[in-house]
Amino acid sequence: MERRRQRILSVARTTLARDGFEALTLRSLAQQAGVTVPTIYNLVGSKDDLLRELIAGLVERCERALEEVEDHGPIDMARHVVGTLAALFAEDEDFCRAALVAGQRLERSSGANAPPGIWQRSSQIAMRICLDASRSGLLRGDLDPRRIGERAFDGYRIAVIDWLNGAIDAEGFERNALSGFYLCLAADAVPRFRRALVSRLAELERPRRARANRRGST
Repeated sequence: MERRRQRILSVARTTLARDGFEALTLRSLAQQAGVTVPTIYNLVGSKDDLLRELIAGLVERCERALEEVEDHGPIDMARHVVGTLAALFAEDEDFCRAALVAGQRLERSSGANAPPGIWQRSSQIAMRICLDASRSGLLRGDLDPRRIGERAFDGYRIAVIDWLNGAIDAEGFERNALSGFYLCLAADAVPRFRRALVSRLAELERPRRARANRRGST
């Protein structure tokens, strides 16, 4: 039973990555996996259950990335979490794109009953980073750290959407998402923290400027 279950999930993952959310139907999945539709319901559940199972891996990677930097400062937390996602995107772009699109649809259709998904987890992480910065005395307190967290997540979400649409690659996602985090934190940072953030922003811009200079010289 477990082997059949894993085969169902493997075929579903391949189909989702290759053909997208709409093409993943239980009937076609049953045919490709060599099982019946009732077997899929018994071993995995509905199509929504199947998608949640596939997306769970992305959510777990997000959570593990945060746990690995529990005692680090907000700059390193942001860099590690965003960097982990960028590496994950680069590993399997087709699946990650399809999974994130499916995750958005699940969250919209399920509403308040939706389980925590990749967007919700990412929002929680952004908020956690900003609240930790506030508790550590790295923010002046002129702005509500929760509002800073919301705006930081907005920047992250725009970076993901740009990546989903093919406007930027995984490296561009990492650069844009981190720039958004650093700029939002810098708006309320104490002087020493602001200097550190500006330094990191300059590091992010260096490769892009170098590429622009190379293009300009040719």
